[in-house]
Amino acid sequence: MCAATLTLLAGCAGSTAGEPAATDPPSSTRPSTEDSSESAPESAPESEAPAHSLARLCELLSPEEAQKLGGSAEGEKGNSISDGHEQCTWSSDTSLVIGVQPGLKTTSVRTGPGITNTPTTIDGLTAVQSKESDPIVVCQVLVDLPSGNLFGTSAALLTGGAGEYDPCTLATEMANIIVPKVNDQ
Repeated sequence: MCAATLTLLAGCAGSTAGEPAATDPPSSTRPSTEDSSESAPESAPESEAPAHSLARLCELLSPEEAQKLGGSAEGEKGNSISDGHEQCTWSSDTSLVIGVQPGLKTTSVRTGPGITNTPTTIDGLTAVQSKESDPIVVCQVLVDLPSGNLFGTSAALLTGGAGEYDPCTLATEMANIIVPKVNDQ
């Protein structure tokens, strides 16, 4: 039940049959006019990256934080199905995903039917909350980092989380937990 339009943080990896899972945020940040040949800035290998680094995505939520938000205790490292950027997913009652897209900004957020974009701020930085409701409800918070990269958090409900959580509340909580402690913005 995954649609090609769900690309930034919402795909369907790691879900039970019939359950959507946010694994790649909606393509709301995939501008059609940008040159996709831009590469990620050089960074230290994950083993050498400092704590709370974007190079260590799966360590940006503690097991306790992820479980409080309905995700699994441990994050699973992966890559976006839309453009290959690195991301981390925690799936249990909810599917929580974070990722960084080099060279993109919140101004490239996708618009259209079934998408509601709301300007906001996270830790004083420009951000957009983007809620997509078709084919599944996925909410993401996209944050313009000072480095020129776009940081995204995404949440979708799995069967166990139905009626227990709100995807936009989860995505916002993740952004508020992670962005202030990231030291390589």
